[in-house]
Amino acid sequence: MKKTTIAAMMALFLLTSTTAKAEEKSDNKVSLIPKVTGMINLRYAYDESNKDAQGFDVRRVRLGMKGNLHEKLDYVMQAEYAGNVRLLDAYLRWKIAPEFNVQVGQFKVHYSMETLGGPANWLVTENPTAVAKLNGYNDLSGLASHKNGRDIGLMFYGGLIHKELFDVLRYRIGVFNGNGYNLKDNNRKKDVAGMLWINPIRQFSITGSYYYGTYGPRNNDHVRNRASAGIEWKDKKLTVRSEYLWGNTAGQHSHGAYAQAAYTINQLIQPVVGYDFFKQNEDVDAYQHNLQVGLNIMPVKYVRVQASYTYTMQKGDQNPNRHNNMAEIQVVATY
Repeated sequence: MKKTTIAAMMALFLLTSTTAKAEEKSDNKVSLIPKVTGMINLRYAYDESNKDAQGFDVRRVRLGMKGNLHEKLDYVMQAEYAGNVRLLDAYLRWKIAPEFNVQVGQFKVHYSMETLGGPANWLVTENPTAVAKLNGYNDLSGLASHKNGRDIGLMFYGGLIHKELFDVLRYRIGVFNGNGYNLKDNNRKKDVAGMLWINPIRQFSITGSYYYGTYGPRNNDHVRNRASAGIEWKDKKLTVRSEYLWGNTAGQHSHGAYAQAAYTINQLIQPVVGYDFFKQNEDVDAYQHNLQVGLNIMPVKYVRVQASYTYTMQKGDQNPNRHNNMAEIQVVATY
């Protein structure tokens, strides 16, 4: 399996290296030559709560391709090679008009604006706890297949009230299996997810999203509903983002929030601060706070170096207050 995977990766890179000029064509121009994309994410981590598992790891290794089959039809494919090889993205997009488009396949479910980015542009090294617990990364439903926040389905999207460089109103609404990536549904109920952006001006956005779904086999399924509301300011130097998230997982109600701020200096250095809160069960006196400070350095266009420190405080009914310290340094290189 490993030899086959390596051979396929080499073949893709050889194919694209001989057609460099073809890759420089317009993104909307039809070409049978795919553009290869990739990511390497290397990390060193120290976690006080698990002193026997410290050190270096290869956190992510991704390889994908994208291309245009028609002026209005494109595709994206991406797989993860760190750990077990698994498919992340595989979808087609029919770009009918700026106001209405169709996307089908496997891709990120549009719930929470923090999830829609990726490791190459996240401000901090770890997702806020509420995002991880309520949007598939370490989901409270226990579905390991939800990791990476992806699912298989059909989505409609577009923008309305067009300005010169942005749309005042954008939307995403889709129907999904609800069983995670690369898996068929195991009950007769499909999940629905929708997200809305309002941009009064280009730099400022207000978002809202809702996810209505179930998980588990037929006749033994459980509710899995989610909602979020957020705001973001983003210009060339300053980024400020905050979001509130709520969830109902088999009758257990959870909520949390996060806030992040970053300021870019000379397009090279970016100090970051972040805070997040999560209460897993609203009926239980237990919660978690995380405070994170970090520094992002962008030495060249496609490389980001991130250093961060996270202080965690947990409180539970049965346990006294617990504190934890975690430090990480990682490099993310993308192509």
